[in-house]
Amino acid sequence: MPVPRSVFVTPRSGHCQTSSFRYTSAALMRKLQIDPYEIPNYSIEESARYLHVHQQKIMYWVFGTETAAPLSTLYRRNPALLSFKNLVECFVLESLRNIHGVSLQAVRRSIEELRILKQSKYPLADHDLHTENRHLIYLDESGQELTCLTRSGQLVFRDIILPFLKRVERNEKGIARRLFPFTRKEHLKTPTQAPRDVVIDPTVSFGMPILVDSRISTAFLLSRRRGGASIPELAADYGRPTAEIEEAIRFEQAT
Repeated sequence: MPVPRSVFVTPRSGHCQTSSFRYTSAALMRKLQIDPYEIPNYSIEESARYLHVHQQKIMYWVFGTETAAPLSTLYRRNPALLSFKNLVECFVLESLRNIHGVSLQAVRRSIEELRILKQSKYPLADHDLHTENRHLIYLDESGQELTCLTRSGQLVFRDIILPFLKRVERNEKGIARRLFPFTRKEHLKTPTQAPRDVVIDPTVSFGMPILVDSRISTAFLLSRRRGGASIPELAADYGRPTAEIEEAIRFEQAT
């Protein structure tokens, strides 16, 4: 039996688009009353594309190996689908691990300690970074530096990592609620200059990437562009700057 697919109608256009997994994910949420931020909603391929990370790396983080435990907790493994919280944790892991050179062993120790101390399945998504016990990945209270609070006290300076962490919008309790992914891989090198035109919000449009302050999905914009619509036409149709439309389409074209 084929997997049901949701229908998404964009504002002002009346056009429809289909989206894998979203219908069943929404039905699962209603049936089991699961937190929308923990709903299994993104394939490995989607997650890798949204975060500009290799699929093998995503799989290692969420599945682990025979000798290494996963760094993020999957709600559903068959099929393998990530939740929004998984997505956020992978975003933070990529920032810490490969952009700032924090050792994987240090990150793993910190995550294990955070899970115990905070009683959380998703410590990197559920808690903002701050100093605690000098063994965890937290922002220190002075706000002057970020410390990878491992046993070696390795430092990650505030002005380097904050541009990445600010792309995870959190509520008053520090729990991640929205993610502003980089629309292009090259923005990873210049995070302070990267636009925030695209957002992933589990409470809007089934968690699909959309233009900020709208329900216009980036996937639909790309489908219209491939159908012959020009960038100025799309900008006029949706009342958005051409630069935003261009960034949304570049985001969807990323592989």
